[in-house]
Amino acid sequence: MRTLTTILIALTLGLTACEGPMGPAGPPGGDFIGTTFEFTGDFTAANDYEILFNFLDNGFDPYESDVILTYILWDSDGLDYWRPLPQTTYFSSGAILQYNFDFTADIAGDRIVDMAVFLDGDVDFSTLPSGYTRNQTFRVVVVPSDFLSTANVDVNSLESILNAESLTLKEGAVEPIIVK
Repeated sequence: MRTLTTILIALTLGLTACEGPMGPAGPPGGDFIGTTFEFTGDFTAANDYEILFNFLDNGFDPYESDVILTYILWDSDGLDYWRPLPQTTYFSSGAILQYNFDFTADIAGDRIVDMAVFLDGDVDFSTLPSGYTRNQTFRVVVVPSDFLSTANVDVNSLESILNAESLTLKEGAVEPIIVK
């Protein structure tokens, strides 16, 4: 028994003292900076049922390669839900309303200039109740494209993006930037 104990101790000490060659260096690290904006607007015939958001006017200059994710605030039973766009509503009449978005890129300048949230579908927008067109709140998350390729994130979940361990928010940008 004493010999077995001696062998186990020697083996344990021998294995813990071993060193091998250093492995290859990993990819360079870096901070991924994400920024969140929140804005509220009205869809009217005067603005062609489109709300335009200009990034530079709001103090942010996203790169053309960045990813723009947009969510609409959806109220249900007094609770706030953030739903990713596009978001579709089906009416009992068979009509369809969709909240959608796009953004304009200046490829030569490597910048995203602005984004628009707009109504789409086959419903007559002028007949929609004001709950579908007035005081609609959107949250826009600008994420560097490298972030999405290196992180395990569900882009359809705002919570997943904001809680991702690989995402570093700009100093002081813990809360969304509210644009009025």
